[in-house]
Amino acid sequence: MYRYINRHIGSLLNLLRCDNHVQDYDDLMRAFKGPDAANSEGFRRRYVRFWRFRGVDREWRDRYFKLLDQISNERVADPAQLLRRICNETRHNRGGRDSIMFSFATKMAHMVAPDRVPVYDARVCAFYLLPGLPENKGAEERVTEYLRRYKAIVKEYKRVKEKHLLDESIQRFRDELKPKEFKDVKVIDSLIWAFVTRAQGGRGKDPAFLNEELEYD
Repeated sequence: MYRYINRHIGSLLNLLRCDNHVQDYDDLMRAFKGPDAANSEGFRRRYVRFWRFRGVDREWRDRYFKLLDQISNERVADPAQLLRRICNETRHNRGGRDSIMFSFATKMAHMVAPDRVPVYDARVCAFYLLPGLPENKGAEERVTEYLRRYKAIVKEYKRVKEKHLLDESIQRFRDELKPKEFKDVKVIDSLIWAFVTRAQGGRGKDPAFLNEELEYD
């Protein structure tokens, strides 16, 4: 799949450019370095918009940002342990059962350890063909399975770097979009996000395959 990113890097960078992706992320990360950032309404609005919060209420958001404020002053020794803590402290009750907000947990952990924590979301799952988790599993079982997937993605991103699978695309990303706050982990994440968005159809466009703008071989 990585060769398709490399082959279509021009159109992917255009999508990211039109989405203002790089500037919005850079602004978010710079704002996070400010004092008491997680308690600022302006920062929270920027955070919610960039990370695309869906399906959560104000009470949950308040808990989420309170925890973000707490961990922003802590040293992250073990990202997996931090993710488990975030999952447990941000469970969201839906229909009488706990919902594990793992994607939002990785986004929080990424803020405090951007060089070590990739983001886990629907597009990453689509890229790596990961199925949804069975709803009949208990909360702790689901957290454990999410962490198993997370560790596999961390290992895969490391392989991408060691095997130079996206070096050309990463360099073009840096040369053309001029990011200031992006670690390589986030560049890879952004390239995957753009590829899946383009492939599935998004931003008012049909899937790229239907438009004959993406060929698989």
